[in-house]
Amino acid sequence: MQVCTRKFFKNTIKMFLAMCIFNKAGVNNISFLRNTITSSAKTLLMQENLIRLVIADDHTAVRQSFISILSLQPSFTFIFEAENGHELLNKVSVQQPDVILLDIKMPGINGIEALKTIHNQYPDIKVLVLSAFFDELYVARCLEYGINGYLTKSMDMEDIIKAIHLAYNNEVYVNNLLNNALLKKYLAKYKKSEKLLPVFSNEELQLLNLLKHEKTTEEISVLMSLSKRSIEIKRDKMREKAFVKTIGGLLLYAFKTGLID
Repeated sequence: MQVCTRKFFKNTIKMFLAMCIFNKAGVNNISFLRNTITSSAKTLLMQENLIRLVIADDHTAVRQSFISILSLQPSFTFIFEAENGHELLNKVSVQQPDVILLDIKMPGINGIEALKTIHNQYPDIKVLVLSAFFDELYVARCLEYGINGYLTKSMDMEDIIKAIHLAYNNEVYVNNLLNNALLKKYLAKYKKSEKLLPVFSNEELQLLNLLKHEKTTEEISVLMSLSKRSIEIKRDKMREKAFVKTIGGLLLYAFKTGLID
């Protein structure tokens, strides 16, 4: 849609200039073309600000349902859909979305395998796992590859919309992801006890707890009276201490080691 709008916009300008050069455009025609160009420019600017979404799920009905509902949001646009991991990776190699809604259990290349490839080759793409059920083992595995949230298909659509906006802004949706008692119980089995762990300051622990409670960078900067840049620097240093690459990985590490509960 964006490519078509740009092409139409350019062609309209060319037509306008040609008519002016050859003096074949009357006042009414010029006024019409000017309004058309203005309208096209506004449409193009609106589309440039849309969050580009992709959904990968092996059930056509599920894909169409989410596309129909989420497309009603003025800030969302779906650039394509995929029914398996192989199709997803092929299409992503041509056109990269902002956020992918990714099912885990798909034939061929499953969601976790596709997630791993996307994480390694397209680190700027944000991924929200969209599953029919909550499985703590899958959550833990997905967190290692930097997902921005683990959603269930039965969740309220408002929460899914919120998760998409958080992911787009490089935040992690954690309410149903890391505060789940089953996940905590699973992670407790892997709590480290003998290995010497890095020391986190009280300020860093406060930051971890705010991240756990789904606070955005902007909200954290206000609550901690620090600039957004300072918060980002602290998060980077904390990831280095924990030897993890993502915020999700940092939170998983914090649960494993008992830094937060």
